[in-house]
Amino acid sequence: MILGAGVAGYFAVRQQLIWPNPKVVFAGGDRSGWMDLPLPGGLIDLPARVGWTRVRAVVDSGAEYSAIDAGVAQRLALPAATPIPMVAFGVSGAPSLTRAVTLDADFGAFAVKGLRAATLNLQPLTGLTRQPFALLLGRDFLRSVIAEVDFPRGRAAFFAPAAWRAPADARSAAVRVQSGGLMVPVGIEGAPPVEVMLDTGATGALALSEETARSAGLLDGRPLRSGQSVTLGGVSQDGMVQAREIVFAGRRLADIEVQIYRPAANAPVPKGLLGLGVLQRFHLALDLAGGRLFLIGPEAAPVQPPHRGHARFAAD
Repeated sequence: MILGAGVAGYFAVRQQLIWPNPKVVFAGGDRSGWMDLPLPGGLIDLPARVGWTRVRAVVDSGAEYSAIDAGVAQRLALPAATPIPMVAFGVSGAPSLTRAVTLDADFGAFAVKGLRAATLNLQPLTGLTRQPFALLLGRDFLRSVIAEVDFPRGRAAFFAPAAWRAPADARSAAVRVQSGGLMVPVGIEGAPPVEVMLDTGATGALALSEETARSAGLLDGRPLRSGQSVTLGGVSQDGMVQAREIVFAGRRLADIEVQIYRPAANAPVPKGLLGLGVLQRFHLALDLAGGRLFLIGPEAAPVQPPHRGHARFAAD
């Protein structure tokens, strides 16, 4: 999982684990109703309570599994979920060793029961964002619900899968499920489309591996900027270029900033990630279990307050 200005989010583990989906219980029967988000176009950031502690939780479709800050897990003495450690990866940086715990989280409009979460040292890094958090709700959570997120209006709602109906003006987008994530085709400056992972935990617009960026013609001599990245694996440098145009879900978007990353050796990392820099223009519905994505929009991107720098953080 990576967050920051102009970058993208991703979190995966190497081991093939039996990782159960949690139980989601709605206070209103089968849906949460609209829940306000703190920043229009920002992270899907929700207040929650874990035990006696109030936390912020982010819904991250780029996270293979859910995760919790290791310090919070230790203070709450959360019970261990697996006897063996896991190796966790982001799109770049060194891998890290983690274990899993189980917990319940109360969001008011709904509760998540029996959530298994990897423990990650998030605390030193969350200060680099406008939206610090201690809990990630990953694809295990998203397989238990349908998430509808109206990014331009800063609100989200969650449904029991059988209770959700697509809005009348929503259109289905082309997607493919790979390794539990939703892959979407993105055209870049007339080149053949590239399949990238849809990542609601990414604050940047588009991130591509170095090899994919070269194939798409982005390393053609155009200005290449360098930005420092802060990750759980340490400090690294990524390239940043400007794409004149991309095409997503049949819509052309101009002047998109693209992060270029170099994956760690043997890391299970996709060719690219599509993040909030693009998704913030849409009202979307994500049906991960059904392998479906619905979109309304795009609209003008919400105006964001100034960021404190080009920082990112990752669960490597």
